[in-house]
Amino acid sequence: TMDLFRRSVALYGRFSPGTREKLQREITQRGGAVARDLTRRSDYFVVGALAMPLIDCGTLMARLGTTAERGVPVMGERTFAAALRGAPANDATLPLSTALAPTALTADDARLLAAFDLIKVQDGNVRFADAAVIRTAAELFEQKRSRADIVRMLAKARDVAPTGRRKVVLGPSGKGALQWDGGLTTLDGQGFLPLDHPHTSVDELFEQAELAEAGGEHDDAAQLYATCAQAERTDPIAPYNLGNIKLAQGDHTAAAIAYQRALGRDSGFVEARYNLALVYEATGKQAQAVEELERALAIDPSYSDAMFNLAQLFLKTGDVATAKYHFERYLATNPPTDWAATARKAITYCSARLSA
Repeated sequence: TMDLFRRSVALYGRFSPGTREKLQREITQRGGAVARDLTRRSDYFVVGALAMPLIDCGTLMARLGTTAERGVPVMGERTFAAALRGAPANDATLPLSTALAPTALTADDARLLAAFDLIKVQDGNVRFADAAVIRTAAELFEQKRSRADIVRMLAKARDVAPTGRRKVVLGPSGKGALQWDGGLTTLDGQGFLPLDHPHTSVDELFEQAELAEAGGEHDDAAQLYATCAQAERTDPIAPYNLGNIKLAQGDHTAAAIAYQRALGRDSGFVEARYNLALVYEATGKQAQAVEELERALAIDPSYSDAMFNLAQLFLKTGDVATAKYHFERYLATNPPTDWAATARKAITYCSARLSA
């Protein structure tokens, strides 16, 4: 079975009713930790089956890109649940590049399909049956359907369509349909939980908050995140996201409170410590900013952004030798070219000051 001891699992988006709670219990019983969103500590990124509204606004695709950069495995809720049960996996032996080659889809699109359990991507390979799903998704994409629509149609076909030889296509009205040897049948109106469901869950509130934030409705998003933080008192993501909105709005007092609330729930949440340091720096509390960045680096020594900001803070306070040390440490992480150039200039300046 899957070893989750001291591992962190991000359960992202809306899950099928009761699934999040069941997975969370299983993860914590095995000694793991759960968060609502991807963080630097995430070892697995699991996407809920009802998270489709987060696709086209860009929030889910951005996280899938980050998982690819960090090498974090992406699974849908079904695949993850099966892995927890120790269910035997069908080997993925077809190179993903081969399956994608005849289509206009990208590796990011394949990760999206995998996030909803439509295909399985493992070590750069997929199953042979997944090639047909990829081709169908590509055909729908060529017909100008959004990624969210494509995922919805393919998921419906998987879950509710009768078995047999059929293909997902667009019907005469432009809606999803199944093409059989004898004609078309509809997929419409099956298996969706509307956003305005009368019994709104925390999952739904959190999704509404993300959609509002992505749409630039920051005051609405802040109110929804605050409601989520009040309703669910253990997960740090909602207060962290609230802090990010308040920081962007220049409300440093509210931002600091939100980040401290997030850290009260997870003291190892390095992104919250980093952003709290930004608040302290913006309000002239240099010593507190240094303290938070040092704590962040004690938890995650590879956090290059924290190294750079810490070096800049020491430079501002006149501790040139310590600033030079942290700029050199930052350079050793192989940062982007423009940031590396800035660090080298700072090191040259520090060296000149120290030799004067």
